[in-house]
Amino acid sequence: MVLESGNPICIYNMELGCENQIINIKYSSIIDNARLDAYVRACDEALLGRDGYRRLAAVEARLIREYQVAQRRIEITKSINDQIHIGILNFDKELNRQPILDDDDESQDNPDGIVVDEQEIGNGVYRSIRSLLKILIPIWNKLILQPGDTINLKLGGDGRNVGRKQNHVMITVCLLNEKDEVLKPDHHICLYVGKENYETLAKVGHLFEYQLRDLQENGIYDDNGVHWPIEFFFSGDWKFMYNIMGLNAPNAKYFCLYCDCEASERWNMDLQWPINKNTKCKKKPVLFPTIKQENYIPDELHLMLRISDVLMECFFNDLFKRKEFEQQIKSQIEQTMKTIKVHFEFFKSKSHGGKWDWTSLMGPDKKKVLQYFPVSDFISERRGKDIEKLWRDFYELYLVLRKPILTNSEIDDFKVKVKQWIYLFCRPNQGQINSSLQIPGLYRKEDITPYMHVFSKHIPEFLQNLKEKNLSLRLFSTSSIEKKNHNQVRLFFGGTTMGGGIKGKSVVHDIMEFENRQLYYLINNTPQEIQMRNINAEDKENKDPYCN
Repeated sequence: MVLESGNPICIYNMELGCENQIINIKYSSIIDNARLDAYVRACDEALLGRDGYRRLAAVEARLIREYQVAQRRIEITKSINDQIHIGILNFDKELNRQPILDDDDESQDNPDGIVVDEQEIGNGVYRSIRSLLKILIPIWNKLILQPGDTINLKLGGDGRNVGRKQNHVMITVCLLNEKDEVLKPDHHICLYVGKENYETLAKVGHLFEYQLRDLQENGIYDDNGVHWPIEFFFSGDWKFMYNIMGLNAPNAKYFCLYCDCEASERWNMDLQWPINKNTKCKKKPVLFPTIKQENYIPDELHLMLRISDVLMECFFNDLFKRKEFEQQIKSQIEQTMKTIKVHFEFFKSKSHGGKWDWTSLMGPDKKKVLQYFPVSDFISERRGKDIEKLWRDFYELYLVLRKPILTNSEIDDFKVKVKQWIYLFCRPNQGQINSSLQIPGLYRKEDITPYMHVFSKHIPEFLQNLKEKNLSLRLFSTSSIEKKNHNQVRLFFGGTTMGGGIKGKSVVHDIMEFENRQLYYLINNTPQEIQMRNINAEDKENKDPYCN
């Protein structure tokens, strides 16, 4: 058989049925690497381990054998590991005995990618930012970067529990020039199982200090000799940020990441606090000194999450004081939440002495509550309407700071409205008590949190600064890195054999090899699907017009 063009049609295999058996006749035992690579990529991205694939191949005999897929995965891993070295970081060693990334370190190789002794490898792995850039710049250059652009790189970090005593901590890098594409998963530069504290993270900062400074000061040349300037940013939740910046925890007297504001003055909107260093706290050395102070950007996701937590807590605490809460109000709120399609319930917490607690909501559900929940149905008169306005106004302000492009007038308007919002939140009782002219207060000045301070005093300036760099605050959300950390903890710490079940490799090493393979698929355009046309021979109308 031939096509009209004269190109031959090849028969690769034929399937026959005989006495309740399926017989598959193969005309060629050669499998091209492109097809094998697609299988390996599908298994990686579908999180399909070796045992799962074996069971699937046992049911569908036409699938490539598992041992062939496993062998190809090993070949891919070795190939990309030769280009992007995975280094070992032992956090048990003192800071002065930790490695430092420089050009010589990047040339070291690990031909097998296998670590024999778990105790030898410590509990961390890393990749060079420079090595990643050498791989990624040719790809970015085709679609994103233009000659003369500055490469804006965002570092980020997140920690997640993987047991009672262990945390899985990741530090990533991504290209801000990608705009909203940056909200997709980032590239790991360091992974470890350990504590998310200053002392441990200091060893990560020590590792990357020279390389970050060199890239910031000198940029990088690509394979075509084109020079690319580089500017670094950092974003994370408050805990990660204050550790990286060497500052106090948010419950300290001098709490802020960006100014010398005292905790007792968080409510005062008349004070001016431009973005600067906190000079009054007990400061430790910053772990990424290359990054400018104004480039440590607040995470807009946690701004929304933590401020909405305060709004809900203040609202519920008002209701808990009522004697009819348990018998009447509780079920009414749960039913109202159901009408706006939010799963929500109250319960008595064993860990808090039997006090009322409630379902912890994720970001999308919190936004629904802020936008639609009828607060005034549960708190009467003007105070209920004002609290409901507080919720709606916060939601509207959050939508503004998430806009991809803002005008100067929109930023100025945001600055005015966010100050008004803070004053409304902590408005005291006004007028004579119990008179018709009395204006009821809402909440205490002490209820203004560090996130509210940043929201009102620093976010407007960040919006303006980022606008001048053709960036936006929405690009600094930690949602992608938190989702990535959650998925990898579930996959790699869940007892699967995703990495092939080879003894001697640490879990974080398996994860980093998984990340390296993702780059292999990217640079080699490994297909995510293989097209096949199915023709039903019983259907005469389905005859293929391309065949003679």
